[in-house]
Amino acid sequence: MDMKNLTLQWDNMRAGIDAQVPFVRDGARACYQQVKEELRDLKTPSRVYLVGCGDSWYSGMATRLAFEEWAGRPTEALQAMEFSRYLVRYAPSDSWVIATSNSGRVSRTIECVKRARGEGLTTIGLTSALDSPLAQAAASVLDLGYTERRFGPGTSSYTASMLLSYILALYLGELSGRLSPCEVETQLEYISSLADPMRKTLAAIDAPLQQLAQRVPLAAKIAFLGAGPNYGTAFFSMAKLIEAARHNTIGQELEEWAHEQYFVTGLDTYTFVLAPRGAGLDRAREQLFAVRAMGSHAIAVCEADDHETRSLADLSVPVFGQPDEIVSPLLYCLPAEVFALYFGISKGLTMLGFDDEHRKQVNFRQIFQSQIMP
Repeated sequence: MDMKNLTLQWDNMRAGIDAQVPFVRDGARACYQQVKEELRDLKTPSRVYLVGCGDSWYSGMATRLAFEEWAGRPTEALQAMEFSRYLVRYAPSDSWVIATSNSGRVSRTIECVKRARGEGLTTIGLTSALDSPLAQAAASVLDLGYTERRFGPGTSSYTASMLLSYILALYLGELSGRLSPCEVETQLEYISSLADPMRKTLAAIDAPLQQLAQRVPLAAKIAFLGAGPNYGTAFFSMAKLIEAARHNTIGQELEEWAHEQYFVTGLDTYTFVLAPRGAGLDRAREQLFAVRAMGSHAIAVCEADDHETRSLADLSVPVFGQPDEIVSPLLYCLPAEVFALYFGISKGLTMLGFDDEHRKQVNFRQIFQSQIMP
């Protein structure tokens, strides 16, 4: 991607959203073969660190529990600076540091890899730019592998980051003996099968979210709440509204909302509650009740046949397929992408505010040209 000559077109974001379906359908096995070939000489770690910035960090938050469940390895998803400047010195010497950067040029993520290698840790870079500084710095490099790479708020790149992380968790599960090859194959087939529910979900949510985006004022307060794997989805959802519309949206952990954002929730607030079937569903229902009790707007993102949760919301956004909660972020990220697209379009905005060249140049300097600590 030519970062100097960007085309700021909403069609780019739409194409990225739509491309996620075939990528999940076709990409899982290709990713697994790549991982087996590139990492065949690695030994199992006692601990895994998933590091990155922005969407790359959120993808780690979304997939962390897969490493715990499938590989049985304690895993942390950390903002890149928190790892590179603070925690790297305390990491066990046999740790894997999995650093994700779509562009491969993000200074803090490159810094993570360099400082981790300096401590003797195993470093694995996930990127779409195999000639990038991140790829050059990491001991092993994996291609995110997606093909729809036009510039826009990240959609396909985020799904590719999650998918490759899930595949790494499966590989580590097989490498450690926790999963058999047959069990890995079953999971690969299951992940690929989620493409059809993704397609159904996108078709079902398009019109209602377009209407909602047109109706919500630019001055409204917007929040996304999620727990477990979808704590990462809540942050990702926040990012899409910031990127598409420069809207100061909040992403918050499902429980924590009751302790903080509840107190500023009112008539001008639209709260999206991510409510997949799983450990947090009962609390999601309680939070939907509280949102409406404050006279606010409650939007439930839940399974299409979850009538109890839908009854607690002003609007329900259906998700199909009844996904296992561990991989549910592959589907629960979709509503925010669609809503952000239509919200930005309906308000006549330019994504990221990059019609202001000064804003773009300062942003690129802050992310790509920050000093890297040796």
